[in-house]
Amino acid sequence: MLKEVSDHFEVLTLVHQTIDNMIEGLSQDQWLYRPNGTFNNIASIIDHTARVEKKFISAISGEPLDIDTQAPFKESQWDVPTIQKAWVDTLPYTRDVLERLTESDLDKPGLSLRVGELNRRQLIVFTISHTTHHRGQIPLVMKLFQG
Repeated sequence: MLKEVSDHFEVLTLVHQTIDNMIEGLSQDQWLYRPNGTFNNIASIIDHTARVEKKFISAISGEPLDIDTQAPFKESQWDVPTIQKAWVDTLPYTRDVLERLTESDLDKPGLSLRVGELNRRQLIVFTISHTTHHRGQIPLVMKLFQG
């Protein structure tokens, strides 16, 4: 893996580990708890984050997947085991894609997002930023279900 990419993957791995530590041992009810009946629950946050990572990393691979990243926020029921598996599968998928990148790949187009056109190098950084953002939502939901 390229040094720059390896450094970014290490940061993403650390963010994943902190999320894993937060959600470890949560019950199904805690995964599904929706503060005020309308806020995002942990299931929707993790589902969304896994979908976004998969979508962004697939674009970095050059084989973009059409993934509805907003679907988890429109759901009224969530399949927690499926979401947990998708979350666990994101980091190995990311590693596999990033290991194959060349220096010239990093300057190729990544995705057009609300922030603008990102090349693949920028999309790696944006992926980390997005996951980190949603990582911050988890303790807020947990505080509300813990009283």
